Amino acid sequence: ALDADVADTVLAVDGRRVALARAGEARRSVDTTRRLFGVDEVRVLGEVDAATVDRAFDTAALACAAQLLGCGERILEETVAYARQRRQFGREIGSYQAIKHQLADVRIALDFVGPLVHGAALGDVPVSAAKVAAGDAAYLASRVGLQVHGAIGYTRECDLSLWIGRVRALVTAWGTPSHHRARLAEHLVGAR
Repeated sequence: ALDADVADTVLAVDGRRVALARAGEARRSVDTTRRLFGVDEVRVLGEVDAATVDRAFDTAALACAAQLLGCGERILEETVAYARQRRQFGREIGSYQAIKHQLADVRIALDFVGPLVHGAALGDVPVSAAKVAAGDAAYLASRVGLQVHGAIGYTRECDLSLWIGRVRALVTAWGTPSHHRARLAEHLVGAR
């Protein structure tokens, strides 16, 4: 559980069973800015209906998708600034067509995610569609950002490494991409 050590109340859900829990041992995350903890069950509170569990899961997955969109935007912003500042062979690397095309691909991917996240928040789009698209776009932004920055992108001196770690953690948080693709496929088959 994220920041479980400072939470007033920690609830653990296993299937439909809800239990009051407390923070356990600290866990490591690929995102060094996240504080994760195991949870120890204290007392079973009861059961909740499946719709409530699904709604809570969708809310968390939607928040995760919104964070991924924000991370992708920040990575793109930092990468564009770096491409304008870094010079190679007497000119800014951002002036090279290969760099421009990669940055444009990221911009387009992120522009497609925004309406999906907003639509999912309004209930017009399945949350899984927003989560998958946001994860793919943020991952693309990470790859392009790292390629444009080069080896400096891995270092702690460059904030890009923090954003890449955040994306890596969020892509699988609240359901892996394959989990959300399967949910989306079920939704599309059911909509026929």
